[in-house]
Amino acid sequence: MKSLVKSLAACFAAALPLAGALAFEPFEQSAGQSSSSSGSSAPAPSGPIRFAEGRYELGRRTRALERAWMNCRDADRRSAAIPRVQTAVLGFFSGNAGVVAQSLDETAAALRGQSPDAADRWVAALSVTPARALVDLREPALDVTIATLYEVNAPRPALTLRLAVGKSAAMVRLTADTPLPHRVRVAFEPSKQDIDAALEVAVGTPGNPARQSWRIGVSRVRDLDRRLTALDAAAMALTKAPAPDAFDLERATLATRVSLLKALRERPPLETDLAGAEILRDTERLVEGLRATPPRSTLVGRAGETLLSAPTAKGPLPARALASPEAPVLVIAFHGAGGSENMFFDGYGDGEIVRLCRARGWALACPRVTSPLDDYGPVIERLPALLAPKAKRIFIVGHSLGAATALVVATKYADRLAGIAPISGRAPGATGALKSLPTFVSAGTKDFSRSGAEQLAERLRAQETPTTFKLYEAEHLLVVPDALPDIFAWMDNLAQRPR
Repeated sequence: MKSLVKSLAACFAAALPLAGALAFEPFEQSAGQSSSSSGSSAPAPSGPIRFAEGRYELGRRTRALERAWMNCRDADRRSAAIPRVQTAVLGFFSGNAGVVAQSLDETAAALRGQSPDAADRWVAALSVTPARALVDLREPALDVTIATLYEVNAPRPALTLRLAVGKSAAMVRLTADTPLPHRVRVAFEPSKQDIDAALEVAVGTPGNPARQSWRIGVSRVRDLDRRLTALDAAAMALTKAPAPDAFDLERATLATRVSLLKALRERPPLETDLAGAEILRDTERLVEGLRATPPRSTLVGRAGETLLSAPTAKGPLPARALASPEAPVLVIAFHGAGGSENMFFDGYGDGEIVRLCRARGWALACPRVTSPLDDYGPVIERLPALLAPKAKRIFIVGHSLGAATALVVATKYADRLAGIAPISGRAPGATGALKSLPTFVSAGTKDFSRSGAEQLAERLRAQETPTTFKLYEAEHLLVVPDALPDIFAWMDNLAQRPR
């Protein structure tokens, strides 16, 4: 088992790079509301940045690639894209963010049928990074770093950027001689209300100023440091209560959320856009409930997305969930190596599984996966009653390392499950416990896990497990959004059967 875990963890470092933080040098000089090529920023070493520093940008690019893949119906374009994505996978292995970013950008453009000129390629290569994802309302401006993730084999043209938060904008002009990274400040509008806002980015050239645009989540809250200090103290006091008890899940959630809020306060966007203001307010409500007499849970009975943590012997297990008190079905999704609880929500087809669950009124739970050997019992034993108390069926979906995890969990809890769907996975050991459990096995035709998935399907069929097996014209990453609609159609059929 341990050798299998090791090989799976090595085979794909991340499909959507999550669970890291961008880290640039501290600001040496601030620009005003307008910045030009005067050389106001200090030169920095050129070359590929370290992998951990580009996780947010790589995630943004991966989601763009997934959207382009899902929108492309041209079989030839799709086929031509597969080797390019495999190049990105090799970049993940080597930890070279520049190689990965360039492969993702070029592949997305090819899938869209675009032929980018030199200016388009320079625009695509840029990264824009706010210094922090969560700031105090009293802060007058947001520090932003402009850099490149990779070099373009063409002279850099004059580039323009419009960076805006609300109605306040900074206009930036980069010439061929402007040193990168380049630092600017974007002024905030005065506000008295907590807000989950965004840094709106538009990049182009003087003649075409909006060649590409995107948004980066930035949250602003009042009295931020005082509120974080109060939450930190509450977490320390409340987590000293004897465990386990009726509120151990709430306390585990509190501890994890406080750590997350501190990270949002201290760092650039970690891996995806998170509603820091709403997370802060919801965590304060969680503390109020735990301090009430008698204590009460604010996690019970809610609907919609939420962040929570299940208590385990190793500590809190973070999960991102879509709660639905009336849901007849709960789907549990285990992500691949290098990901986090955000991966199925924001990646794997730009959140395809969330759309599929919402369309059916189903609930969804996505725990963080580090190893199939970890304790995921609370996910099966505790989360269904919290997220979908009326659910009659539970399905498990997993990709790559998450597929192995799904199979391990299913061998322990087969009697509680309605079916499992391992994508690009292999049998982690004995499968006898799965004999009566409907299973949908899938992989890509150019997937390095194809042989393992084929062997898994053969083993299950040999023991007469109800098995569906399907291959998709894809590789290891893009097979997931292709397979999910068929998996959900398969689950629809099983959910309609009498128990």
